[in-house]
Amino acid sequence: MISRFLAIVVFLSLVPGIELLRGQCTVSNTVFRDGEQVEYEVSYNWGPVWVNAGLVTFSVIRETKDGKELWHLKSTGKTYSSYDFFFKVRDYYDSWIDPETFRAASFQRYIYEGGYTLVNSMRFDHENRQVFSTTKSNNNPVRFDTLKPGPCTFDMISAVYYTRCLELTNLKPDERVPVNVMIDDSIYHIYIRFLGREMVKDLDGDMYRCIKFSAKMVEGTIFRGDEDVLVWVTDDRNRIPVYIEARILVGTVKAYLKEMKGLRNPVTSLVK
Repeated sequence: MISRFLAIVVFLSLVPGIELLRGQCTVSNTVFRDGEQVEYEVSYNWGPVWVNAGLVTFSVIRETKDGKELWHLKSTGKTYSSYDFFFKVRDYYDSWIDPETFRAASFQRYIYEGGYTLVNSMRFDHENRQVFSTTKSNNNPVRFDTLKPGPCTFDMISAVYYTRCLELTNLKPDERVPVNVMIDDSIYHIYIRFLGREMVKDLDGDMYRCIKFSAKMVEGTIFRGDEDVLVWVTDDRNRIPVYIEARILVGTVKAYLKEMKGLRNPVTSLVK
């Protein structure tokens, strides 16, 4: 469940990327920096019971890989030890991107969910517009796939940080915007609607001015296909999701901003 909500957090962090589909494939990073870390507490509802199930964390590290200076973008999803007895989850996502072009160099995903494991890696050939994907789940044979994404299509993690650097311009209420994200051996098309601006509290009760969006998710994955997922993002230069709420096939999940540190910009959306 944590990895499923991790995917939701990733998808919904895409909402500032309105200009993405209008040809803006090169950006200048004025949003995040080395050492940034953002953490969420995830709650899960099954019937009348709400349970604080675990944590989701995003972090940024500047490092050298294959002789190149890259951003290492990391995300993890882990259940609390008290929840492990019911359904243990340990999920790890890693993306390495060029700090100048934001193009992904490679991507890795490892998930463990109650005994189910999946390992996926992607290698990007931007010159030929190909992505070579390798996927292994439990005892199934390894799958090798070659994806042919269009311009401005990203893996789950690089998309988050890329779109955080885009400018919000001329958003109209209920405007629908498509976003393309690669997951394992497939490319998914997600539709997002701008809903306006609202005030939202984080886990500690701090109030933020936020931009509100909804997303029509992909039917046949963990979503019903007719359900909107809601997200509130800080209305400042950091563009951090503060609160997320989604209905999935087996219940409802919520994520509250728990902690953020190492931010590049002042949190001007915080209401004091």
